[in-house]
Amino acid sequence: MRTLAIATVAVVADRQAALANPIRRVVNMLQGLQTKVEAEAKEAEALFAKFQCYCASNDKKLSDSISSGDEAVTRLESSVKSTAAEKTQTKSDLASHKEDREAAKKAIAEATQMREKEHSDFTAESGDLKANIGALNQAIPAIEKGMAGSFLQTAAGSKLARIAEVSMQLTDGQKSDLQAFLQGTSQYAPASGQIVGILKTMKDEMEANLAEITKNENEAAQSHAGMVAAKNS
Repeated sequence: MRTLAIATVAVVADRQAALANPIRRVVNMLQGLQTKVEAEAKEAEALFAKFQCYCASNDKKLSDSISSGDEAVTRLESSVKSTAAEKTQTKSDLASHKEDREAAKKAIAEATQMREKEHSDFTAESGDLKANIGALNQAIPAIEKGMAGSFLQTAAGSKLARIAEVSMQLTDGQKSDLQAFLQGTSQYAPASGQIVGILKTMKDEMEANLAEITKNENEAAQSHAGMVAAKNS
């Protein structure tokens, strides 16, 4: 009974103390609120720091991306300009090459036409020289063997007579002696040695002339072939 009375007294005393000290209650409440606010402030600071780090990181990435993009654009612009310049140069080169090819074709055609004429002239001249040399090769041994009369009746004899008429290698005196011999108006014996000498001289000169024009023809043909090969390369 006594214990109950003491407890009742204590409770009453606490309630009286609480009622008697309202300021303490306010202080406790404010202290609790302060603790809560401080905790929320720390959490906000942590979130803000994390946000700042995120922004800084993203800003750097964005800046790097923009810088890389600018460099890529610059390289692309340079590549486009270079490609355009190369295209222009290629067109110019193609036009120049076409002009060169046309000029080469024209030069080849003109040179070939000239070469064909030169070859035709050579063929005709060399043919005449070979025929004349052939006639002299028959005349000389025939006259040396005393068979001039029968030889003069052959085609080779007639050829020799025409050679004597148009020859530019003989002096007027040699031409007169040869024509007189061929026409039978001079004595054979005294004239045969002289005539053979004239014919041999003519033959030597014709053979030398034939060798020279043949050499020139071969050189001209090689030169033309080389020119055509160079123009077509």
